[in-house]
Parts: sequence; C-alpha cells; structure tokens
Amino acid sequence: MLPTALAPTDLVLTSPLHLAGPGSEDFTRNLSAHFGWDRPATDDGDVVLVSPCERATLSRSPATGRWEAAVPSTHAPALAWAIAFDDSTPREITAGVLYTLAHGLEHWPRLLVHHFPGRDAALGVLSSSGWAFQQRDGHQVLLAPDRLAALTRPLTDEGAFTVLTGAAERGTWNVTFSPRTPAVLLHSGAAALLRPALRTVAEVPAAHRGQMSLKPPERLLGGDVRLSPRYLAGPGISSVPSALPPPLWTSPRPGVVGSSCGRARVETGIRSVTRIAAGPEGPDHRLSWAAEFSAATPPEIVEDWLTHLSRSVAADIDQGTTRTFDPGTQTTCGEAIRPLQEAGWKLHTDDADLYLVSPDGHATAHLCHGLLARGVSSTEALAATAHWGMSVDVTGSPATRWHAHLTSLTPLHLAQALSETVAAPTPAVRTSDRVPARLRPALHTEPVITGLSPAARSARNRSPVTVSPAAPAAGPTAVPAPRPARRP
Repeated sequence: MLPTALAPTDLVLTSPLHLAGPGSEDFTRNLSAHFGWDRPATDDGDVVLVSPCERATLSRSPATGRWEAAVPSTHAPALAWAIAFDDSTPREITAGVLYTLAHGLEHWPRLLVHHFPGRDAALGVLSSSGWAFQQRDGHQVLLAPDRLAALTRPLTDEGAFTVLTGAAERGTWNVTFSPRTPAVLLHSGAAALLRPALRTVAEVPAAHRGQMSLKPPERLLGGDVRLSPRYLAGPGISSVPSALPPPLWTSPRPGVVGSSCGRARVETGIRSVTRIAAGPEGPDHRLSWAAEFSAATPPEIVEDWLTHLSRSVAADIDQGTTRTFDPGTQTTCGEAIRPLQEAGWKLHTDDADLYLVSPDGHATAHLCHGLLARGVSSTEALAATAHWGMSVDVTGSPATRWHAHLTSLTPLHLAQALSETVAAPTPAVRTSDRVPARLRPALHTEPVITGLSPAARSARNRSPVTVSPAAPAAGPTAVPAPRPARRP
C-alpha cells in the first residue's frame, strides 16, 4: 500500500518490478553518453541509434509504439535477431538488456553473433525467485508468484519467439525475443525483474498499488558511512597507486604504468577507465589478454585486483614462470567463480555460459566456458580450463553503474581473483550523499566511528581476507611484492 503523507513528486521504492510501470530512465541518452551509440549518418527510417561497431541498431516505430534492438546480418540472415520492447515495459528491463548488448558488442561481439541461443539460465533466475512452471498449448510458461507476469517459451519449436509479459496500467506490456537472441540478453532481462524500482508517487500505477510494496528510500545520516557489499558502493575519489609498487612497475609517461619485465601494462584513460594488457610476448602481441574496469568501479575492487596482478607478475619474474601471461590449465571455470558462489551468488548455466546473480539482484557475472557445444552439463562446464571471457556488471544510475571485463586468454586464476575482490566482505567508505536511493535496501550501512587513529581506522577498513593468487601446481610459494602503506 502507498504510505500516507507523500507528495506526488516524492520517491518510493517499489516491488515487484513488473508492476512498477515504465518509469523514466533515458536509455537512449545513456547509450549515447556511456557506450558511444550515435544517430545514423543516413536516413534509415525508424533507426534512432547505431552502435559504434555498426552491428546493432535501436529503432522506434511510431505506428506500434515499440522499440526494437536488432543485429541484422545481410550475409547470413539466419544469424540475425531482434528484441522488441513496448512503451509500457519497465525501463529497468529495457535498459538492462540494451546496456548488456552495448557492453557485449564492445568486449565479446562474437558471442552476440556466433552464439548458442538458450533460455535455461533465464528460466533458472526466475524459478529460483518463486516463479512457477506450467505447460500450456505446447509452451512452457513461467508465472510470477502474483500471476501478473510470465515468461513464455516454446517447448519444441526452436524457431518460435520467447515473450516476457507483465500487467501494465492498462492491458499488458511485452518484451519479445526472436529465436536467435543471445541467452545473455534473456538472462539480463530476467535478472532485472529481481530488483526494486525507484519511482515518484505519481509514476506508480494506481491500479497496482494494492499489490505492491511501496516505501520511501531509507534516509542516511550525514557524513561518512561504511557500506557493504562494496560492489554496490559506487565510485570513490581515491586512485590506486599503491597496487603498482616500484620497482616492479615503472611509469614511462603519465597515465601508463608498465611492469619491469615489459610484459604487462596498466593504463588509466581520460574517462578514468582502467585498462590492462599483458602477454608472454608483451601487451601488444596478438596472443595477449586484456582487462578493463569502467570509471564507476569501486576503487577498492580495482586496487585489490591489481595487487593480485602485481604478486603474480613478481612470482613469474622471481621463478621464471609465465602464469600471469599464459592461460594455463591449473585453474578451472568452477574455481574461478567459486568465491561468488560462496558469497551467495546463484549460479545458472546453459550450453555456452555460466551466469551468476548476486543475492540482492543488482549485480550479475558471466563466464563463457570454452566448450561451446550443445548438451554441455554443468559439471563439464565447471571443470573446463578455458574460457571465452568473463564480465561482472552492476546496475544502477549511470553514475554508479560499472562493469569489469576479462578477455578470453586471461588466465583463470586472474578471473578467480576478480571473483574474490568483488565478493570480499570489506566495507567501503563513502559520504552518505553519494549512496544511490535505489541501492539502499541492499546495503548494510554503519557510520564511520570518529576519534580513531589513522592506523586503527585503516585496520577497520581492511578485509580480513587476503587476496592472493592461486598456488602454482608445483614450485615455491609466490612472495608478495612490497607494498607501501595506504594513506588514510
């Protein structure tokens, strides 16, 4: 029910999302500002935006009032696919799918073109959240607990569409996935349904208020607060110099740091994006791997991962090994994502990918195992020692949304380190006015205790879990590189 004494412009957190109405998130502006999508150079009818790689388009049909994201294929029409969104669809679903598409085209485009379409992971996300299976007229229907939303897919016809439907203010809203739609996009849309929506009172559909949870966002006291989980803390104001200590790392020019062995490089771009490249023949060789952390990534996560990288590079230099630079077979996909599972993230699998969703629903992880064959079991996928890339994606406003990405040749012990740094229980310290309202129900907050010495405060902010590289199959234990003390 709607709390009393609220003005139409007051904000409320609403759930379930499928009843929250469309909202007002401007996904077209965000695609342009954060992912570089632009208007087509020529008049292409209803096309509104084109991706930088020109593989995907976002169109708007005034006649039907629908948005359509499509990856057409003139050379192989069978590979083309499209997703259509009604205007009444909650914008969190539309935005989540489109941002996942934009991020995927930038980092793993082949998985969005040459892929194994699947629905099992999306079904797993919803069924583990209380949605119930039914069979109806040759279709498998997954019904929401309140029976006001459903995911419908064909049981046998692989050429049929999958449809996500929910109750709108009047009638229903629909998201239609064509048969070749990549599974990661279905998973993104399903995961969005687990999160609460932030709406003004006026935006909440009057017809649904009696069936929804509606409450004002929690108010935080002024000053600094300790936030956990830290992957929802948003960007900080500190940089990460202590994770790259000299003489192991040197800086040939501003914004660029290279390892003393010449095989790894870390760059911080103009937009504060951190990019890492490394390989046995140097960071620019064709067999090198890459990693990227977007600007809004909590700096504590970037620093811990770079610390792990520094220790791994130091061990390779000292021992004459190449575990930092060659994929190797010492670590499995299951070991790479185990820290997230142990932190409560739920695992869902299909023929090509391992998907995880955080307990709060605001974060997802995606690891494409290296098997890429139909009928792959979860056991086989978890035992694989190769992969086609890993991504962690955290939703939120454009200012707090972030992603981290590792390419296919990245050693899996570095993927495991990413899982560890994301799942680490260490709180992050932020000023209370920087905490997004929609994330507050998922965050544990406590005020920073004043009066402590800088050393005591630093000790309280550190994790009891030390992030360290996986032990080599044989040989002495890696010795951590020296690390100067972090300034309070």
